[in-house]
Amino acid sequence: MPLTRGPDRGTGVGVAVDLVNTWDELMDEPDLIEGVRDVRYWIDWHGLHEAAKRIEEPDVDRARKLRSRFERVFDARSEAEAAALLNELAREYATAPQLERSGRGWRLRSWPDEREGLDAVAAYGTAGLLEALRDLGWRRFGRCAGSPCRCAFVDRSKNRSRRYCSTLCADRIAQANYRARKKTRPAS
Repeated sequence: MPLTRGPDRGTGVGVAVDLVNTWDELMDEPDLIEGVRDVRYWIDWHGLHEAAKRIEEPDVDRARKLRSRFERVFDARSEAEAAALLNELAREYATAPQLERSGRGWRLRSWPDEREGLDAVAAYGTAGLLEALRDLGWRRFGRCAGSPCRCAFVDRSKNRSRRYCSTLCADRIAQANYRARKKTRPAS
């Protein structure tokens, strides 16, 4: 299961993107969520250890449905549609904002406590995507250009040029393009 590394690991955006990317068109069996273990692993990877412990068998199908709803955000036809989809998720999963300790300071939390399991993870992912939409804009929500891959990403590049979900896909396409060019060149 491909999981976020770097600055988005452990963030709401990372949680949401990694869930969307548990459907991988490059695999013989594209659904990478096979059971409870996979859902727990994805959640635990992002540091939501208490939520991961709470996952049970019915949560597997709920995680797949949540993945579908997050996918719709990345596939929206407009910023307004993406915002409406995220607002719908926020109404369903969010809780009243609360202040909680974060290191020496405070942070505002608008998602359920981790003891709520998948509901807390859904709200956390939704909040992350809402913040990304507000801070970066909808045009930064992308799908990999390395067909048949359809993995999602949020473009944080300075020049807004990201086209691929990972260096693996970028390299795969670059190699395919190189081989195609080499094949069409006349032999010398």
